[in-house]
Amino acid sequence: MNKNGALPNDRVALDAYEVENLFPTWSYLPEKAPLRVVSAKGVRFTTEDGRERLDFSSCFVSHNIGHQDPRVIEAVTRQLNQLASFAPTFSTEPRALLAKLLELITPGDLTRSFISLGGTEANEAAIKIALQYTGRRRIISRYRTYHGDTAAAMGVSVGDFRSWPQETGAGEVTRVPQPYCYRCMFGQKYPECGMRCVKYIDEVIELEGGGEKFAAIIAEPVTGANGIIVPPKEYFPLLRELCDRRGILLIADEVMSGFGRTGKWFAMEHWDVVPDILSMSKGITSGYVPLGATIVRKHIGDHFKDHFFSHGATYAGHALGCAAALAVIPIYESDGLIENSRVLGAYLLDRARELQDRHPSIGDVRGLGLFVGLELVKNRETREPMLGVDFKIRRGSNPKTALAQRLAELGMMAVTANPSNVVALAPPLIVTKDEIDEGIAIMDEALAVTDAYVEN
Repeated sequence: MNKNGALPNDRVALDAYEVENLFPTWSYLPEKAPLRVVSAKGVRFTTEDGRERLDFSSCFVSHNIGHQDPRVIEAVTRQLNQLASFAPTFSTEPRALLAKLLELITPGDLTRSFISLGGTEANEAAIKIALQYTGRRRIISRYRTYHGDTAAAMGVSVGDFRSWPQETGAGEVTRVPQPYCYRCMFGQKYPECGMRCVKYIDEVIELEGGGEKFAAIIAEPVTGANGIIVPPKEYFPLLRELCDRRGILLIADEVMSGFGRTGKWFAMEHWDVVPDILSMSKGITSGYVPLGATIVRKHIGDHFKDHFFSHGATYAGHALGCAAALAVIPIYESDGLIENSRVLGAYLLDRARELQDRHPSIGDVRGLGLFVGLELVKNRETREPMLGVDFKIRRGSNPKTALAQRLAELGMMAVTANPSNVVALAPPLIVTKDEIDEGIAIMDEALAVTDAYVEN
């Protein structure tokens, strides 16, 4: 520090702090600092080198309304000047208003919310509520899924390398397959399969003691980080019926898929299914202030009138985050962003399929709304994955990191840091047709990198 207490903040100093003083996320300690972002606006961001780049990831599927919307900045500033936060044993106006607004925009009789600081915490609360409400200890989760980085959320993140070093904190977890039609674990083809993946879950429940042994099934409606897996239309209605018949709660993790990302307020609405518990984050504030929420059906919330609710946090219902959400949520409707996601999502999917026609490294293209995935393969005929499940925890470069580097050189960021073989295209919901064309053109050029790894 210098004599007035300020730290040096030149480029060399900042790079040194990044390397010497920080833990990165899901990575080895870096040898050099990453690109430094200095500003962002709309669907673009600017790095310290003065270069403007296209954000085709919405910052890991969070900045749905785009960067630096003045309406949100004004609302957050106004709340900050009035009351930044207060102890959760007291009420604040933003918290009370947001709780009611969440009831109004979510499907069915989802009514009572616990407001936290992010998606991980939202899923942590969802799991605790399910365990406390049912008095049971077992949770069913699906392979190739990620629900967060705290104990219970990590415990139900199965088939994801991030869970391997962790101990479960979610009671007892039973693992079942995804409805992953491109790589069906039962060797079936849809629709001739008869939804074997749901029948399997039913068999597992029966063979492990029946529904009274299980508190809940947790599932992402559209699997995010592990592959943009869109289920067949019958999947969630059948899963809802199974849960009702077995007396098991259905938890929908809508942290990524919520708030218009798939062309509906929430992805479960595509199948007219109301979950018992719905967790949300990311799009609730579009990343302007960290926030998450867990909303439950009325009868589940009412249970805790006579039973102690054993969960809480110092920053629960944080006033600044709630104010940000109250500014962001109306924008989805006033600016037509959910409809834009539906219409331009279909356009993005069509353009992505054109990439598949030109690039042998793309084995499958799938998506819903502005949430489209390109699955990378070594061999399109055999569907051999481009990378192993453990590639993220192995040192050294690989085809996917090479693709990320090439995209950076060309001036774009997509979702390439996720653990699957899938590259996700998830631009902000404000994206235009011209910007989609621009992103597809950049991706078209960059995919030459992964094509070089294809086995003839």
